[in-house]
Amino acid sequence: MIRLGKTARHLREKLGLTQRAAAERLGISYVHLCNVENDKATPSPELVEKYQQIWEVDLHVLAWCLYGDVKKLPISLRRPMMELAKAWREQLGRIASKDDGSTSGVCSVSGN
Repeated sequence: MIRLGKTARHLREKLGLTQRAAAERLGISYVHLCNVENDKATPSPELVEKYQQIWEVDLHVLAWCLYGDVKKLPISLRRPMMELAKAWREQLGRIASKDDGSTSGVCSVSGN
């Protein structure tokens, strides 16, 4: 399951924005953003596109980068996904870093 709500919250916090400020930029209510971030509402494709337009971050890519589990992939796909994750880390910079010390995300996986 892709955690778009959790990913949206992560992005907003990394950008140093309040829910109200982010919601205003996205053109939605802060209540709706709160519901999205708490996985009580699913972001529409249009909202996901707004994230891309405003902050140049694809929530699906960032979600995989933060929470994807490369160990659940077929062995033949693990190395290519780790290489892709490395490119994502470079592109997304600090947005793709996790401050909680967790290394479960594919962008945090070393070459193992």
